[in-house]
Amino acid sequence: MTRDLITTYEPDLVAALRSQLGSAEVSLGHQRRRIAKLETLLVACAEFIEPYSDVVDGAYGEPAPNAAMSLLSEIKEEIT
Repeated sequence: MTRDLITTYEPDLVAALRSQLGSAEVSLGHQRRRIAKLETLLVACAEFIEPYSDVVDGAYGEPAPNAAMSLLSEIKEEIT
């Protein structure tokens, strides 16, 4: 009896699974394009921030990165 039910609904199940797979592929394509665009924007941000990157006097007079240098370091870590 159970086998008959599986056989009866199998084509519908296969069609539903194919539909889900197609939707997942489309979603994955959108996500990949978004990631590529964000990576391009990060490269542009790094180029913009570069001239502002410098060191400042730290807590004990030792050089420390300024905010631009810290942000630039994190961006470069992600894009390389």
